[in-house]
Amino acid sequence: MGQRISRVTPVNDGEVYNHHLSTPPTPVTDRAEQHHPHPRDEPPVDAGEGLAHRREEEEEKSREAWSEEEEEEKKRKKRFWRLPSFLKAARNRLRLIRLGQTQVQLIEPPSPASSTNDNIMCHYELGDRLGVGGYGVVHEASRVEDGLKVAVKDVMKTHDMEYLTIPDHPNPLPLEIALTLLANKGPSAPGIIQLLDWQEQRDSYVMVLECPSPSENLVSFLEGHGGRLEEGLVRHIMRQATQAAQDVLSPGVFHGDIKLENFIVSKDTLQVKLIDFGCGDLLRKSTYTTLYGTMEYYPPEYRIKGKYHAKSAMSWSLGVTLFTMLCGRFPTEEDLQKTELNLWSEPALSKDCCRLICSLLQQKPQRRLSLGKILHHDWFKISI
Repeated sequence: MGQRISRVTPVNDGEVYNHHLSTPPTPVTDRAEQHHPHPRDEPPVDAGEGLAHRREEEEEKSREAWSEEEEEEKKRKKRFWRLPSFLKAARNRLRLIRLGQTQVQLIEPPSPASSTNDNIMCHYELGDRLGVGGYGVVHEASRVEDGLKVAVKDVMKTHDMEYLTIPDHPNPLPLEIALTLLANKGPSAPGIIQLLDWQEQRDSYVMVLECPSPSENLVSFLEGHGGRLEEGLVRHIMRQATQAAQDVLSPGVFHGDIKLENFIVSKDTLQVKLIDFGCGDLLRKSTYTTLYGTMEYYPPEYRIKGKYHAKSAMSWSLGVTLFTMLCGRFPTEEDLQKTELNLWSEPALSKDCCRLICSLLQQKPQRRLSLGKILHHDWFKISI
């Protein structure tokens, strides 16, 4: 199917990572000379103490700036404290990025002076920012040619970014682009986000994706419904999410990061689509020993043995996704002990629903409901 390789890409650190390089301290007049007419009468100031004092001042300013940032964040997120912990965790990841702990290269429209027909951004007008991740940002946009609403994702390159060779493309492609192209091959799969255009640039790569409007990811969707959903609605969402997870396997793609944030749902039609193949890999029957996804969705065999199989790991991740939508939280150790014994239940949920959760959240992969059998479970035989 293809070959996955790593390639070192020259990157201008100053422009992309926005590093603050250390510079020699600016010469400062001795404070004693500023305030005393006879400096020689004063004891000499130790150079080390002066530097320490300046460091303390800088640290104090830094703490004040951090406090102001936190205070502003608290005001903006005043209503957020009532949300379930797993939703807070998802939002906190974005908060860390906004506070500067992760550097992100934001995309900007090209200036008229530098615009050329070769630049993909000349063909799109950017709108509001839709989301931000560890290495990139997504904006809504419209295509200049016909006004089509799209999503534009700009991802910053790293020195160890992986590349992949796939059929019909002689040159290695950035992994996410290659996997998304593969996932879009073959029969149309309505549950997989479509890649409409893309371009690799010197310091980043740009992806133009379909953008159902209005839509939001499942984290935001849950927020809008008080942090948990009723069973019938979850069944409708899970049926589509499970089908999408299965559809990416046909062209030989392992998504690698099945979670709430990577499913978007249309507010009008409730259509669900799987997005973001940046943590994926080519599908193989042998075990994987690396997992780039999200810890809360990791299968237990990876934590215990450091390896896992793709399909059984996806079943576990779908089980966690199902659990969080219904219960408004991640499963605890106590929950998992009960699911292991097929004793877990929730008064507000049907017996078939509880049985499905137990069959997906089994510690041993060989006892876990296989990915291909999920949609045949009795719970999905009921239509809303």
